[in-house]
Amino acid sequence: MDRTNIERTSADLAIALAILHQNFSTNLSYKRIISSTQILLCWKNAPTGTFVEVLESRILKKSALHEFKYLTKNADKVRLLAAATEARAMLDSADNRGHDNLKIIKNDHFRFIIEQSVRLPQELIIGEWIVGRMQAQRIGQLLTKSELHNIRSLWWKSEKNFESDTVSEPFTRYVVHYGTDRLQEPGTGVKFGGYRGGKVTYGLAEVSIPDTHIRGQTERPSMWSYNQKGNPNKHIVIHNVETCELTEWLEQARSYLEKAIKAQEFGSQEGLLFIHGYNVNFEEAIWRSAQLCHDLKFQGLMMCFSWASLGITKGYIPDTASVDASALHLEEYLTHITKELNLSALHIIAHSMGNRALLSVLEKWTVVPSDVPISQIVLAAPDIDSDRFKQIGRVFNSYEQVTLYASKTDRAILASAKVHKNPRAGGADPMIVMNHLSAIDVSSAGKDMFGLGHSYFANTSKVFSDLFSIIRHRHKPSQRVDIRKIKGKNYWELT
Repeated sequence: MDRTNIERTSADLAIALAILHQNFSTNLSYKRIISSTQILLCWKNAPTGTFVEVLESRILKKSALHEFKYLTKNADKVRLLAAATEARAMLDSADNRGHDNLKIIKNDHFRFIIEQSVRLPQELIIGEWIVGRMQAQRIGQLLTKSELHNIRSLWWKSEKNFESDTVSEPFTRYVVHYGTDRLQEPGTGVKFGGYRGGKVTYGLAEVSIPDTHIRGQTERPSMWSYNQKGNPNKHIVIHNVETCELTEWLEQARSYLEKAIKAQEFGSQEGLLFIHGYNVNFEEAIWRSAQLCHDLKFQGLMMCFSWASLGITKGYIPDTASVDASALHLEEYLTHITKELNLSALHIIAHSMGNRALLSVLEKWTVVPSDVPISQIVLAAPDIDSDRFKQIGRVFNSYEQVTLYASKTDRAILASAKVHKNPRAGGADPMIVMNHLSAIDVSSAGKDMFGLGHSYFANTSKVFSDLFSIIRHRHKPSQRVDIRKIKGKNYWELT
């Protein structure tokens, strides 16, 4: 594409400047329609005549989408001032690959020019997207939450035909509330690599799942594709990743649950936490989290803890050290979730090496388990010494149900057993049998899409159906249809 020939209308400029103006007026990301970096990227890259459509496609939250549509319908009421010419030139100077855009956004002169380039009429201030606070502060008034709620209610009632304008999308949007102890890499946007950060960073990742999605798959572009981000109509795509302070993260998580319950999208305040395994980078962990939420039809808060895996096949030994070091950070993350989100239940799925961190936390957790709303714990292909697993297993009776998925054909687990010279809990040879453990032999699941036989918990239909029964319905093994009990044994196998 020849980006030198891309044209932007005055309406495009008004929308871009209005959103930037609002973004710079608040430190709370949930009050923003879309991030400022996305505004600059779309300004530089969206083809002529598609700026608004491209922006809209990157907005994940329903409330933000409503606010955006209200703004676009009233773009002609946004007043462009003299400084808008300079603001436009600065937008035009942005990097189309996004490398230097964060510097532009943080530049005080750029922020000043945006402030001086646009004025918003009173009827737009009523819209939720501005929240009223910036303009209210200027006239010496600070609206209370109750006042804002009343204003927004009046606004929604006045928009009788608004919902009819909503365009259906060929994908479904999700928000993953993540925690990670990876080191945040410098540069444009939020990016986490495979190095340890030494602390927990909290944030939100906005992800979409295409309507063409096949259950259990994480559809991604070919490695030869020019667009590695993916097409949201075909692939699982991360649209935006943000970091925030813990207090803000907790506030957003609570708000997300409350709004969804009021909209009758969620039936209860449940949470689902995914902890990934070896050879998984940050983006892959977020993709899998969103895919699990979608395929399980989970109606609650989706969370992910991403420890500092290098995300490469040869990184097994470093990953082993990193996952052990992450246990304290996972404990911090879990403690905040269980004590401060008012969840009615929390379900946890740990995969592969991620089980080491989780089991370490459960073994020595100082909180009283009865006060922690943990319901279902699924230990999928745990890459941990079998004897060590049995030692930790004494705490399993503290939770509603702990399920073990193990396989004799899991090549990654077999390789790990050779490295450690001892059997692994995820190997099913022999199957671990103990009280308060629902042990399932899933050897018949076969190979997965990666040819390693190690992600069967999310890729194989029958295993996934069993997982659905556990997370969605809290069924015990005797209540599930895709497994059968082995005669004379206290464990089950996949039919």
